[in-house]
Amino acid sequence: MRHLVMLMAAWLCLAAAPAMAVTADPAPPVSFEATFHGMGIGRGRLVSRAIGLDRGFLVWTKGRESGGVFVLEQFFRFDDGETDRRTWRFRRTAPGVYVGERQDLAAPAKLWIEGDRVRLSYDIWLKRRGKAPMRLHCEDRIIRLASGALLSRGTISRLGVPVGTVETHLIPDPVRRPQGR
Repeated sequence: MRHLVMLMAAWLCLAAAPAMAVTADPAPPVSFEATFHGMGIGRGRLVSRAIGLDRGFLVWTKGRESGGVFVLEQFFRFDDGETDRRTWRFRRTAPGVYVGERQDLAAPAKLWIEGDRVRLSYDIWLKRRGKAPMRLHCEDRIIRLASGALLSRGTISRLGVPVGTVETHLIPDPVRRPQGR
């Protein structure tokens, strides 16, 4: 319970902070697993001017290793009350290179470490009421800020044309991190 209170307090600080350009230097590089291991809480926004979408959300994450695979669970609560759960499974294929799977992917995701950044490239099937699913491409760039928070900025495109963006600020729970990471 204490961990939940701490995460909520951190989120409130993040939510109360005014939106601003990130000027802080990123922290030194760490491994992908260490970056997402344990619990985290964040706030984000999905925007698509093409369809008039501006949707805020809260996200809770839980990362763990399981049988040679890194599992990252994401629980979303959108501002309109809708919820969603996604589970990533990443397998390392080379140093700093991973292949990922998730229930709504059109093909395996590619994740790689680029200096102090994590890059993630994947295609999803977007379900549409009464219509065939639409294939969208996502490119995410994730950095750890000097504060320890993670900043993820993504571009969503359709047939090579950008149609939306998503930005998420995630605060990892330092109490839940394994020792030595």
